[in-house]
Amino acid sequence: MSGSPRLCASLISNGFDAEPDDEKTKLYAISSDFETGFVRLKRFFSILKAPESDAVPRLIADMENAIRFLEEHTDRYLLLETIELDMMTEIEEAKLRARVETEIKSCLLVGAAVDALPENVNEAATLLKKATQQKCDATLDALYGLRFDDTCDYARVDHPLGVSEWSEILYFGLWNRAEFEANS
Repeated sequence: MSGSPRLCASLISNGFDAEPDDEKTKLYAISSDFETGFVRLKRFFSILKAPESDAVPRLIADMENAIRFLEEHTDRYLLLETIELDMMTEIEEAKLRARVETEIKSCLLVGAAVDALPENVNEAATLLKKATQQKCDATLDALYGLRFDDTCDYARVDHPLGVSEWSEILYFGLWNRAEFEANS
């Protein structure tokens, strides 16, 4: 989501169910350029494959599955719906928007951190490993806390990588353009 992420309207929800249609809370998501983020993701994964990163075989297999899935589903933009997670801690419109804006800042910081890693994969892997274990450079701080072991996406990890779950199943029916514009 690091490819010029922007705030946009949620496509899966137009307010809370109990709200009257004319008083719906505005809910937000993040859109970003697919190609920019995908290039960064592939670079990041290539760094993780270097022996210096200590990535476990399961993580490498998950990365390969993620790349394969994304290559099969390439599009111009990505959409990240964060509303379900955001609603766990906030319900006010302004606070929900602020959470998404904070998430956008995180996307930008991660993109900048990947861009700041050296071109040499082995050097990048060594620096990446160091950056995950201690804060050493403000540009790389977004990588602090990441793990490359078998629990890298475990529910209790503070900074999951998010590489192990990919699906074509969407549990929401998206509006077509006319429906979206009528409800915006």
